[in-house]
Amino acid sequence: MDPLELSRQLTDRAVRAPRKLGQAPYRTLQLAAVEPGETPYDVVYEEHPVRLRRYDPEQATDATPVVIAYAFINDPSILDFSPDRSVFGRFLDRGIPVYVVDWGDPSPIDRSLGLEDYVTRFLANCVDAVREREGTEAVHLLGYSTSVPLVVAYAALFPDRVRTLVLQGPPIDFRAGDDMELFRTLATGHDHDRVSRAFDAVPTPLLEIGLACRRPVEYTVTAPLWLWDRLDDPAFVEQQGRKLEWVQGGPDIPARLYREFVEDLLLENRLIENDLELGGRRVDLSAIDAPTLLVLGEDDRFVPRAASVPILEEIGSDEAEIVELPTGHVGLSVAEVAHERGWPRIVDWLAERG
Repeated sequence: MDPLELSRQLTDRAVRAPRKLGQAPYRTLQLAAVEPGETPYDVVYEEHPVRLRRYDPEQATDATPVVIAYAFINDPSILDFSPDRSVFGRFLDRGIPVYVVDWGDPSPIDRSLGLEDYVTRFLANCVDAVREREGTEAVHLLGYSTSVPLVVAYAALFPDRVRTLVLQGPPIDFRAGDDMELFRTLATGHDHDRVSRAFDAVPTPLLEIGLACRRPVEYTVTAPLWLWDRLDDPAFVEQQGRKLEWVQGGPDIPARLYREFVEDLLLENRLIENDLELGGRRVDLSAIDAPTLLVLGEDDRFVPRAASVPILEEIGSDEAEIVELPTGHVGLSVAEVAHERGWPRIVDWLAERG
């Protein structure tokens, strides 16, 4: 760095330090009080531990609804991050009803729930509830991150119920790419067999600890310093508070689902190799004939592009596109560029086919 620029930055930090110290108590309260997920919704279907949320557009239309299956290790509130950065809001503004599968927190008696239950029971029942409520044969289906394999499996088993398929940050080929840090941690950072035997429901903080151990400096030093550096920026503090609340709100994972996800998908890569069976049926990706859209982040450190695009070679759809944005995995939901350039295009793509 240029010495003059370094001197300028050090002077700026020194001048701002007293102000930040004075604001620290208020900013701490602001950090703790704010949370994502402000759009009102109704729960229209429940099957423990799963709940189906419905978000109503202000103006009713005959648009085909979108069903969003969010990552089962996180809370879906990141898709409703703030009033100006809400994925739900992008659909609702276009008059498209939004249904969100909230996987919920399993109890100890749910330890035997596995991939088959989540795909052919919970997700299938939620989609059927939407189809019956909306009077439609098929829905727009959107999967995010760890729920993408579930959504893809559903679309292969029930292709007639899926009008379009949108896959956001999609981990598909778990042997592609060298940067799938989250999934490498799940597969190699823990003894998954011991974990699944020790817990009826695997706590998501255990997975967060695994990530923190892989990048201890970023988690314990860099992130807090970054927050301190901008503590006198109320908009930034509010944004960080929403992210912290979201990170802490993830549901636990049934022991069997955790074990099968690691063994069948991460280690044996059965989905992309068309070797996965659910409910006595083989998940044949070539059965997917719905228009398919991949939503990728150019800077995604959890799911590299190479782990997503192979699905386009396996599905039977003759209409597939990629939207790639200059942001990371979480940024696909919350980044300014995603809401300026990405989601308007995604909603247009979906509406044109609905």
